[in-house]
Amino acid sequence: MFLLLLCAATAYLVAPVIPQEWRWVVADLQTAAPGLIWVLCQLIFAPKPKFRSIWGLMALYSFLAPALAKPFLPDSDASPVAVFFGLKLGQWFEYVVVLHGLYYVIRYWREDLVESRRKARLVFLVIVCGAVGIATISLNFGLLNDYSRGIIVSLAAMISLICMVSGREGILALTQEKPSTELEAATPATGTIIEDLPQQAPEPVNDQDLEALNALMQRGFFTTEKLTLKQLAIALEIPEYRVRKLINQTLGYRNFNDYINHLRIKEAAKRLVLESETPILNISLDVGYRTLSSFNRAFRDIMETTPTKFREQKLAKTSEQILQNTD
Repeated sequence: MFLLLLCAATAYLVAPVIPQEWRWVVADLQTAAPGLIWVLCQLIFAPKPKFRSIWGLMALYSFLAPALAKPFLPDSDASPVAVFFGLKLGQWFEYVVVLHGLYYVIRYWREDLVESRRKARLVFLVIVCGAVGIATISLNFGLLNDYSRGIIVSLAAMISLICMVSGREGILALTQEKPSTELEAATPATGTIIEDLPQQAPEPVNDQDLEALNALMQRGFFTTEKLTLKQLAIALEIPEYRVRKLINQTLGYRNFNDYINHLRIKEAAKRLVLESETPILNISLDVGYRTLSSFNRAFRDIMETTPTKFREQKLAKTSEQILQNTD
């Protein structure tokens, strides 16, 4: 994906020397740059990339509409409506998708536990998005000349590529694997084991830090509403960078919110089975969620089912085991 963006950036540089009959290819590559920026921000910086969204449609429209419309919109004959939907609307979408990409760069910065990716956010924000923003605005409004625009974008792309390759271990692992965990909760009647929640066996880097973290979480600190990494570091009396490293390198999480959600859902799953009469809303509030909808979303992402169905399945399984034992 970054190579595609590099090709789009190179198009700005070579545009002045391309023969007239091939200028349309260069123009299409230039138009693709904002959409590629958005896709790359999703892949690298979003906790869970979502391409099938209104933003994805805007990114696709910003490239396809101008590319398909230009051959059929001669300047002298085109109607204002055709120009708007074929060219102008796509230009506005370019700004929207670049800004949305910047949102993902900034939004999850604090929760990101991968140090190389945290540094890449700064590089991406300052260099790539800034350069493409300048190029997009200057291209649409006729500012700067082709050479100046090409140099700015191409140099920015090269610098960012070097930075990302140097930090590829943390950045290019784009598919986030859920740490595996074993959730064990004995039901009152049968002692059945729940094994639905994945997590990773820890590999201690600092035993004292890990013991302090585990002890604090066993006391239910993860149920603190709106819990942040800074609050956790203060409670542990450990520098924030060490807490980040501990959760990332020892426990295998790349995002702080994922770590907290796994702990909360682990506790919620136990209580859904052990406290069959307790309303789901009460459990969601007790484990730290402000709304039932946010709890349902987190539960579904981790357990791949809803809290209601999870409880029903576990209670039904328990009932079957009781009947088998009585037989």
